[in-house]
Amino acid sequence: SLRIRKCPHALGRKEEYVATFKGSEFFCYDLSLNPIQSSSDEITLSFKTLQRNGLMLHTGKSADYVNLALKNGAVSLVINLGSGAFEALVEPVNGKFNDNDWHDVKVTRNLRQVTISVDGILTTTGYTQEDYTMLGSDDFFYVGGSPSTADLPGSPVSNNFMEVYFFFILMSPLVLNKPVEEF
Repeated sequence: SLRIRKCPHALGRKEEYVATFKGSEFFCYDLSLNPIQSSSDEITLSFKTLQRNGLMLHTGKSADYVNLALKNGAVSLVINLGSGAFEALVEPVNGKFNDNDWHDVKVTRNLRQVTISVDGILTTTGYTQEDYTMLGSDDFFYVGGSPSTADLPGSPVSNNFMEVYFFFILMSPLVLNKPVEEF
């Protein structure tokens, strides 16, 4: 069964969560009462899986979204702030990231500049298109899958994870302060 728990040692603004997903489970947080409106973001998570493809996280709709996925064993990031997407694919030097070992992913965005690193070594930096700098989302925040992953904007994968383990840290502006929905 799906397990999500807040870590008791989380300090300050940092909220730390551990989740285990099996079968068709995923995490869904409704942002409609607490929408994201940010010019800078940081998401840090660790995962382990044997599956080559699956949605790690997604928030947003139409042309304003963040999508992080495992695609053919590489980490894929797509961010669109409303004027065209920034896309990055981080591939390991040897093997794939779906080796059932823990891998650390960090995504930071400051205005248009986006950086993604995997395992603290593999880093890609780039810029979103045009002059838009704000990420806005009043939709849902998904981790590990969604009701219809293939239909999410910017999603390079069409499936959810069937077995994956996540340790994730969410930095403001998103604060998980109401009950988690389980699917």
